[in-house]
Amino acid sequence: MWAKAIPAALFFLSVLLCPGASGADKGDKEKKPEKEKKEKIEPWVEVRTAHFIVASDGGKDTARHFADEFESFVRVLQATMPNARVTTGVPVRILVARDGPSFGRMAPEFPYDKRRPQQPPGLIFFGSEKTYIGIRANAPGHFPYTDIFQNYAKQVVKLSYRNLPPWLEEGYSTVYGSLTFNDKGARLERPDPEDLSVLFESPLLPLDLVLHVDRNSPYYSPGNKGTVYFAESRVLVHYLISDPQFAGSKSMEQYIAAVEGGADPLKAARDAFGDLTQLQAKLDAFVKNVSGPPAEIPIPAGSDTGGAPRTLSAAEIEAREADFLALRGRSEDAQDKLEEALMTEPTLEEAEQSLGFLHLRRDDLDDAETHFDRAAQLDPNDALNFYGQGLVAMAKGGGVGIPVEAVNSLEKTVALNPDFAPAWNNLAIVYSQRNETLSKALADAQRAASLVPGDSHYQLQVAALLNQIGHPEEARKTAARVQETAGDRATADKAGDLVARINPRQPPAAPASAMPAPATAPPVSAAPASASPAPAKPASDSGLHIERKTEPGAAATTTAAASTASRTEPAPVPPLFEESSSQVYSMIGTITEVNCTGAPQVQVTLKSQNIIMKLHADNLEKVSIKAAGAAGSTKSPACSSLRGRTARISYHLASGKTWDGEMQAVEFRALPGN
Repeated sequence: MWAKAIPAALFFLSVLLCPGASGADKGDKEKKPEKEKKEKIEPWVEVRTAHFIVASDGGKDTARHFADEFESFVRVLQATMPNARVTTGVPVRILVARDGPSFGRMAPEFPYDKRRPQQPPGLIFFGSEKTYIGIRANAPGHFPYTDIFQNYAKQVVKLSYRNLPPWLEEGYSTVYGSLTFNDKGARLERPDPEDLSVLFESPLLPLDLVLHVDRNSPYYSPGNKGTVYFAESRVLVHYLISDPQFAGSKSMEQYIAAVEGGADPLKAARDAFGDLTQLQAKLDAFVKNVSGPPAEIPIPAGSDTGGAPRTLSAAEIEAREADFLALRGRSEDAQDKLEEALMTEPTLEEAEQSLGFLHLRRDDLDDAETHFDRAAQLDPNDALNFYGQGLVAMAKGGGVGIPVEAVNSLEKTVALNPDFAPAWNNLAIVYSQRNETLSKALADAQRAASLVPGDSHYQLQVAALLNQIGHPEEARKTAARVQETAGDRATADKAGDLVARINPRQPPAAPASAMPAPATAPPVSAAPASASPAPAKPASDSGLHIERKTEPGAAATTTAAASTASRTEPAPVPPLFEESSSQVYSMIGTITEVNCTGAPQVQVTLKSQNIIMKLHADNLEKVSIKAAGAAGSTKSPACSSLRGRTARISYHLASGKTWDGEMQAVEFRALPGN
């Protein structure tokens, strides 16, 4: 009896001492479904449009919202960039994660931590074959996707134009960061407050100068985008695409056509935009109008040809996330996910294709070929499957002769997607292996270059083939343009080497009618390294040290450096203008340096906040000089006494000199300490 009573008593006692025990068990059972609900992975829904394939785990409405916004963005680019090419023929893949935890699963390098939210609002990566954008749908802020819009616009500039002046290229690459969308179109907010602050505090540079700066100019410094020059370039483009007078005209189209045709940028600007003095005044008023409204950009309605939304299988979204991982350099993780996706869904074409490109990048040619062959069997209408086959055949051929398999696959690629420039470029490489197919190689290279005018590698390929086919003058001109406009030093050096190697004694070029006509078409991506001629010897750096600085934040010249500069001739500066300007400019500032060693010549450095101008006079006595408050001219002061004076100096812009302008008049304001 006691043996039975003791366990019962202990049980009863345990209930008394731990009254919440049974309740806790019950609570755990009730909370478990809630926990599972939080961790539940929602299905991904896909929406296709003309230019994008959007997938989201936030439901079809979220997928549709971002698909519509990015299509609207494309129409803004088409409305404000004349003749913009906005597609490579391969739709951009967009993955829209509904929240931070979902974004962390899609981009493991940015795990979700609610205590320290540090995830970016989105990621964008441009690959040789595909472009991917990852979005966090609940990203905070008024313009959360600024970087994505700006980088996308920069890519469209590359796809659309061959040689934009730096001011316009910089402006187009940044101006769209403050876009918002509504039922009527798009709204472009005021320019970046930091740019407006720079220009509000510092006098605007003359538009004659801004519009004429090229990539060899000391004003062009890509490593320091916070300068007056870059800020003014960005705000100028913002003004030109938002002001009704210019936005409603063909001014920008006229200007771009002229400069791409080789016209002087300054003359092209005067022809397209009219009186630059008036434009400067309007730009200055635009900068100072701190309460100015945003600009409404009307855009034409688009047509959605993508069909109804569909739910992706778990394997499909796993394959797509793996593709995005591979593009970001996480190939091991990508391979694991792709192989797992194929185990779940063995007939998944996009997984086979992605594994093909992954193995190709590792030079695992047999594995790559196997996956591309399977992908082509599963979807014979996807051009990228045949493009992969062509690249494998080229690699196996080793550049010897013309591999028939490569030609067949690449020709299928361009038949399915004639807008895909890398395929045309690789066809040109293949056909360049034999003299009898050089004309075909040139035509295909020109087609690739026409699809991506901003890719200097493609332009250089055209130059090399022109020389190979016996048209040295055209080859030299093409290579020289690449040398002048290439965005990287290596390509410019290769172009310079080609110019030097072209034999001027070759027979003159055949009539234009005998040359293959360049094909016209839209966009695409970078050429492989083999597309370029043999690497050139790097050109030696001139080592020029320009003392003139017009950049906010640029360090002022040290006393020692200034002292040295006063005893030596200034380093040569590339000319800013083809001819001297007759227009008189003026600037108020402090004369910080004076060089009297060449008297009666004089050189002075005039500084106003962040702008420094180097000015010169052949004879100081011939310069009109006024004292502070005086009605007429006064006697010229001693040259050495100019240092430290505050003055308004009027000047003409100089051409091909080591100074910025020729002094015309000096009006002193006050002596230091007064």
